[in-house]
Amino acid sequence: MFKFIKLATKNVFRNRRRTVITGLVLVFGATALILAGGFISSSFRGLSENTIRSQLGHIQIYHRDFFEREEEKPLSLGLENVDELKAKVLSQEHVKFTMARVEFMGLLSNGEKSAVFIGRGIEPGKETELSGNQSPVDSGKFLGQNANSEGDAEVVIARGLAKTLKAKPGEYLTLMTTTSTGALNAMDVKVVGIYSTGVPEYDERALMVDLRTAQQLLVTHKVSKLVVVLDETARTKEVATAMAARIPEVSLRRWDELATFYKAVVQLYSAIFAFLGVIIFVIVVLSSSNTMLMAIMERTREIGTQLAVGTSRIRLLVNFLYEGLMIGVFGGLLGLLVGAGLAELIDHAGLRMPPPPGGTSGYPLYVDLVPSVFIGVFILIVTTTVVSTIAPAFKASRMKIVDALGHV
Repeated sequence: MFKFIKLATKNVFRNRRRTVITGLVLVFGATALILAGGFISSSFRGLSENTIRSQLGHIQIYHRDFFEREEEKPLSLGLENVDELKAKVLSQEHVKFTMARVEFMGLLSNGEKSAVFIGRGIEPGKETELSGNQSPVDSGKFLGQNANSEGDAEVVIARGLAKTLKAKPGEYLTLMTTTSTGALNAMDVKVVGIYSTGVPEYDERALMVDLRTAQQLLVTHKVSKLVVVLDETARTKEVATAMAARIPEVSLRRWDELATFYKAVVQLYSAIFAFLGVIIFVIVVLSSSNTMLMAIMERTREIGTQLAVGTSRIRLLVNFLYEGLMIGVFGGLLGLLVGAGLAELIDHAGLRMPPPPGGTSGYPLYVDLVPSVFIGVFILIVTTTVVSTIAPAFKASRMKIVDALGHV
């Protein structure tokens, strides 16, 4: 085998210019796939963690019938005995913390103008911990910071809603909603902060209040759901399965089951990467086939001589396949090195991507070095060059000795 490889290597570099051109095609293809795969991996990782940290947590717990039927009144399908349920959840391995939320809707008024809102009652300290201890507000302060000496109920509202009502931190607004018994209720709240969700449409309607303020407004002790945060995202499925068996009286959903936008992005990027792989495959096949055809044409008399002195057609076929293998190995390895180098360069260049569709801010550009992508790209390049060599090699091995020796 070593003899075949040595001979194939010599033959490959007999025409260095053509080999270099073919190698550059392979390097370009390998590099493109590595950068695309690394960018997609980085995008998936960043999007998943952002989705988890900004709103969903790792697991959400609902009333058993929450997904089976509609609520007739606010929180009619809410969770009761919240403290007891929290204790069960926290006893589960890998659970970092859990927090309650109340989801509600209504009208927000400044006395002259009203706007529909989508509200969320939260536990401010835990929400801040979920977001990595980063304050979610752009101006003012977040809920629970610098306790309100006047005892007023506080609210933070999204930028679009604040613009609609011309509201600023320190001003008072009125929340109006339907209670859990179906009655109307209202409460004056003090605006303490303005924040942005990153989604312009949601910014037009969103606001947050303290959990107790929401429960007081809705006249209930129930909550809409519990959000569970784990120590590792990779353990989500494992913990959710164990939790469902331990707490069968509730309904659980993992973050990836709730994140419809994330799933759509994964499907889109996966399709793009597959399409790119097909294009690279075609380019490599055409380039490698052309290289081998040119080599065979130039070496026709040599092929005839080898056949005339007793070289078997199978061995001749194998010789050309080894040449294709060598081209693939050299091009693939060089492509991996170039791809890794460019990925490191991009990671340290401080480049930023423009805002995604529906977003308001860009994000840093990173390219992950994914071992599975490197292995897959190398196998693809080598396999493709070998496959593209089969037809020309088979043609060479089937030549008639007289015709080959008489070729000019």
